[in-house]
Amino acid sequence: MSEGDFVEFTDYLGVRTLGMQDGAFVLELELEPRHMSRAERVHGGVLFSLLDTALGRAVIDALPEGRGCATVELKINYFRPVQSGRVRASGRCLLKTKSLVYAEGDIVNDEGKLVARATGTFFITQTMHQPERERV
Repeated sequence: MSEGDFVEFTDYLGVRTLGMQDGAFVLELELEPRHMSRAERVHGGVLFSLLDTALGRAVIDALPEGRGCATVELKINYFRPVQSGRVRASGRCLLKTKSLVYAEGDIVNDEGKLVARATGTFFITQTMHQPERERV
C-alpha cells in the first residue's frame, strides 16, 4: 500500500467525527453487518476502538498544537448489547499532568442508554508522529 492509499482506521470502520460538544469529543457509528460478532451484536473490539478514539481525541484537543498522545492503558466495562442502529461515543479529559492525561468516556445507543464506559491513561508525546527510535 502506498502512502496515497492510506485509510485511517476510524474511516475504515465508518466512524463519523462530530468534534467537541459540551466538553467532550464525540463520535458516531452507524452499525453495519461488518461491525457484528458471530452472536449478531456489535463486536466488543468495535466499541473498544470507539472509546479509545474518543478519549484520545479529547486528549489531543486539550494539548498544544502539534503535540500527540499514546494510550498507556484503557479499561472498559460493557453494560448492554447493541444489535442495530447508531452508537455515540464521547470522551472527556479529567486530569492532565506534564506527561500523562487521565480521561473517561461513554457509549450510548439510539435510546440514550449506556452501552459501555471506559477510563484511560494517555502518555503525552512531544509531536504527533514520533521518529522510529523514540517508539521503544
